[in-house]
Amino acid sequence: MDFSAFQAWLHVALVHVPVVLSPLAIFLLVRSWRDQHTQDLRLSHGLILLCAITATVAYFTGPTTVEWWQDKIDLNQEAIEDHGLWGRISFTIMALAGAGSLIALLSDLQDEPVHPAVEKVVLVLLATGCACMIWTAHLGGLLRRPELAF
Repeated sequence: MDFSAFQAWLHVALVHVPVVLSPLAIFLLVRSWRDQHTQDLRLSHGLILLCAITATVAYFTGPTTVEWWQDKIDLNQEAIEDHGLWGRISFTIMALAGAGSLIALLSDLQDEPVHPAVEKVVLVLLATGCACMIWTAHLGGLLRRPELAF
């Protein structure tokens, strides 16, 4: 397996991680506020960081993945551009949510309370990023399976 094929495999494998873990992180974050569970709060921020890291890797392996697939099958250039644009939007939002979660985790490590605005901004970013990633994933699926379009 050459490096381009590895990056294509990595992209396809990792893009699913934030799509699956973001809703779980949203649930844990809201539950931690409602029940005052510190463990849920730490876990949710850890998941958000994992989502941000995997979104970053997926974003930066995207162009190589497109090049690798274009050698194999004929891809619609407009669909590639749409997927790339929404991928950039999703990556940016998740990176910002990850930065907020890092701030929250570092505050927790120092036994300092996290500012409530940070928590709310992280939740809004995470929910928005999750919705954008689901749409991005749909557009990515259409690249290989255009007959599934709606």
